[in-house]
Amino acid sequence: MGKAKFKPADDVKPEVEEAEEVEEQRDAGEVAEEEEEEEKEKSFEELGLDPRLIRALSKKGIEKPTPIQQTAIPYILGGKDVVARAKTGSGKTLAYLLPLLQKLFSDSGRKKEPAPCAFVLVPSRELCQQVYTEVSWLIELCRVQLKAVQLTSSMPVSDMRNALAGLPEILVTTPACIPKCFADGVLDPAAISESLEILVLDEADLLLSYGYEDNLRSVTSIVPRRCQCLLMSATTSSDVEKLKKLILHNPVVLTLQEGSDKEEPVPSNVQQFWISCSAQDKLLHILALLKLEVVQKKVLIFINTIDMGFKLKLFLEKVQFFITTVKASWLEGEHVVFGKVIQGMDNVFAIEGGAGTYSGKPRKKVVIADSGEIPKDKWDEER
Repeated sequence: MGKAKFKPADDVKPEVEEAEEVEEQRDAGEVAEEEEEEEKEKSFEELGLDPRLIRALSKKGIEKPTPIQQTAIPYILGGKDVVARAKTGSGKTLAYLLPLLQKLFSDSGRKKEPAPCAFVLVPSRELCQQVYTEVSWLIELCRVQLKAVQLTSSMPVSDMRNALAGLPEILVTTPACIPKCFADGVLDPAAISESLEILVLDEADLLLSYGYEDNLRSVTSIVPRRCQCLLMSATTSSDVEKLKKLILHNPVVLTLQEGSDKEEPVPSNVQQFWISCSAQDKLLHILALLKLEVVQKKVLIFINTIDMGFKLKLFLEKVQFFITTVKASWLEGEHVVFGKVIQGMDNVFAIEGGAGTYSGKPRKKVVIADSGEIPKDKWDEER
């Protein structure tokens, strides 16, 4: 009888390894396809947005959602409390306004509530105006019977009453304005507890740092448990965590990291230049940039010390620049500085601390903003 011949193990091994490789490649391919499907950009239709909102966005040239909108909108439409962190300019405002409006669309046939059913709280009057503008054009283009109003603490009580007379569904305001409305009888806390359905804290990372903690506590004390709460932030901070614990219920936390961007990425449309010079030549370089108008548009200059700020002030006064030293550390100080750039100031110096004086003849407008305090209407008086 002949001996049976067995195939050596070494001859079998390549076939086994090849089969295993094929299986691994198949599994890897399936995983890659799943990840690709997950990362695939979704349209507004796929997010479940109302056709009226989609048409309104299209009229504004907005055809596809940003990453934060793709991520946040389904959760908000699903009624979840959400903490969303994404960089400035990523589309956070529409990420909450679109589902907020859609929820109100479905309730539009019911009886008007005695108080707004959606509050959007922001840290500054400038941002209040921006959000109000966004929600207003959405309502207008959707052609729905909804009303949004904005209130600021500087408004006369009569104007506040008139704004709320039509029983608006959406109120955009700062936290400081709410207690004032309570004290003046413009808003009824009991009515808010009955009506409020959605509370948005926009720029949540700034609300507490601007000194609004007591104001926010007075608001959150009357927020009903059924109310959906949304925190939108550009950064992660202890203040955001504090707000999350104060008002949210088992929130979904969304942190958007776009590509390899760092914490504060510079937009791709921003050009950066730097000049290497000795400390004694800094004033000369600044004078050349301003006097020769090398930079054609508005200029914002950051200064890291009070001494340097006033040294620069005295220097520029000597060359006939109009210098205004403004105390601007009230709660909205930083935003007021940026707001005044938009409203016509040519150059703004932003520093911390110091006192204020007004001098010089108008030629070039330069502002040194420090951490003192003046009434919020001082800008208008001085201009």
